[in-house]
Amino acid sequence: MQVPVIVVIKTIDPDTNTSYQLSESDLETIKLIDYDDPPTELSGSWSYSTTENEFDHSLPSTKKALQPNLSLTDGGSQKKRYWVTTTKVENKRVAASIKQPNGIVVHTAGDPYDSKATLTGTNVVTYKLDDINLRKGDTTSGTGETVLLQEWSHTNYYLTTNKYPLRKADFNGYNLGTDHGAEDSALEYATAYFSSSGNKSDIFFYWPMGPEETRAAGRGTAKVDVTVNDESNALCFTHMHVGIFDWRWFLDYIGEGQFTFYDQFGNPDTFWVGYKDSHTTLEILDHQYTSDDDGDDA
Repeated sequence: MQVPVIVVIKTIDPDTNTSYQLSESDLETIKLIDYDDPPTELSGSWSYSTTENEFDHSLPSTKKALQPNLSLTDGGSQKKRYWVTTTKVENKRVAASIKQPNGIVVHTAGDPYDSKATLTGTNVVTYKLDDINLRKGDTTSGTGETVLLQEWSHTNYYLTTNKYPLRKADFNGYNLGTDHGAEDSALEYATAYFSSSGNKSDIFFYWPMGPEETRAAGRGTAKVDVTVNDESNALCFTHMHVGIFDWRWFLDYIGEGQFTFYDQFGNPDTFWVGYKDSHTTLEILDHQYTSDDDGDDA
């Protein structure tokens, strides 16, 4: 998680005793340093950047959050905002430094400019299977959407946690819609497909987090439109069952199905997609899926 540190600076011309404005390039030379070890710049387990990430920057608390007093920016003062992150569970007192035009580095880790911000690094929130909620939505079914498609049904699954809302996810091991040497956009984001007797197939999809939208899912021209991401702050998956009229899909495909989600504060954890009940039900695993997880041959 990032937290902001705002450096407020007012520069005085010693010859005229009047304030003047630093250029943007001058402000870029401001560094954050260790208050207790000046002028050591923050690095390693404590780092900082001018780039703000997409996550929330304060944990829920019963205490009222302190707001920085920026009144010093009146009267010619300027400010520089940095975003600080850490991998350490500890308190860190942070100061700032800048090199003057005469080459002398001044800092706020002591007189005459004594000023600091105290930051507290906390443990990363971790997730286990017991923290995962997987809700199975309603099943939609039909027939005759295309000349190839005798019957179809699809069911969405929604993954949430019992700790914090989800913000984003990275996924590894799925069909790009260009696998096996042929493009098939209806298979994009498919994590696995299984062929059964009677020219029937079960296909599972992961959908990137985002706004509610409609995706075409299936195989070739045997596809239907599926509404995805219709639940906020959740990962959306789809199980699609299709009955094909004139051909059977002989080769099964099982991608790695690994995904890492990030909650609203940027806490990550990694899980895998699994398949049970003869490859008709989606589940979440803490390891990569194998045929032993289903109890049937994949």
